[in-house]
Amino acid sequence: MNFTYWVTEDCNLKCKYCYVSKVPKMMSRETAAKAIDFTEKKLAANPLDPKDKIRIALHGGEPLLNYPIIRYLVEELKQKIHGEVSFRMTTNGTIYNQEILDYVSENIQLTISLDGKQESHDINRVYRNGKGSFNRVIETLDYINHQSHFFRVRMTVTPNNVSYFADNYIFLFEKGYPTVSFALDESNPNWNKELMKVYQKNLDEIFSYMVNKDIIKAQYFLYNFKNAYFRPRGTCDGCHSSFHISSAGNIYPCILAVGHEEFSMGDVFSDIIEHRLSNLDVINQKDQGDCTKCAMYNNCRSKMCKIINKIQTGNHYESSPVFCATQRIHYSIVKEYEYILKNFELLLSTH
Repeated sequence: MNFTYWVTEDCNLKCKYCYVSKVPKMMSRETAAKAIDFTEKKLAANPLDPKDKIRIALHGGEPLLNYPIIRYLVEELKQKIHGEVSFRMTTNGTIYNQEILDYVSENIQLTISLDGKQESHDINRVYRNGKGSFNRVIETLDYINHQSHFFRVRMTVTPNNVSYFADNYIFLFEKGYPTVSFALDESNPNWNKELMKVYQKNLDEIFSYMVNKDIIKAQYFLYNFKNAYFRPRGTCDGCHSSFHISSAGNIYPCILAVGHEEFSMGDVFSDIIEHRLSNLDVINQKDQGDCTKCAMYNNCRSKMCKIINKIQTGNHYESSPVFCATQRIHYSIVKEYEYILKNFELLLSTH
């Protein structure tokens, strides 16, 4: 079961591709306490298999702007939740001191946003005054890496940096960071066929580099990539086993729904509004029309994510063209390099 707490909707950066509207909203201690009560109630009503994990995400905005509430949530939930619980957080890497980083690194699975080399990172990830944030983020990463704490680096690939995607990925890989991941800014309206070709070319360069540089890491990379994009998809589990709680305590089914009143399913003060959730379930259970004819339909996020469809295209049952293009590109990459997984998946399943 997954719970995401939006501890703030404010941020000290003004990234050009960010989907969160920057408002100075901070989760209060009262709302955090009610969010914990809500979490306990849902876990009590839906007992988990002992093998299942409870995943808690601390989200923003920039979550570390509300560091006291982060500590409160982590310490309270560790005391009150019975079972295996993991905490994770994505941060922009600009707000830190030794106390914060030591606590976060010890208690939370940390992902830090860095888009690659300075000239690419500072195109989009800037302070409110327009100054780039690269140097500050590198300081944070080097400190954590020196302390031998595990963390992830996350790149965002956009139309204005996709030409340098492979160079940026290789730069971060060669810095020796434990894990480098990436995500396409799929909501950006500037994607076109030519830029998608550039994305595919760069993605191919990354996999070719990985195979030649470190076959073991390449195998893990492709295995995780394949599972991320081509695992079987069911219907949306939003507000059934996955909950997003805003800084004000409103409950939403997914990350992109937060702030859209039509997708609010209740709040932590009065619980889920059942008729709203029932209406959403009806929408989610319907098939995707013409998309059902696609060979990749059962592995496509668009099948499951009707809310994302609605936000991006205005129609619950119409897939974003960028979704379709990336799915085809990812499929061709998996087929090209799948040979490196021979016996690898069997080996993983026996360990």
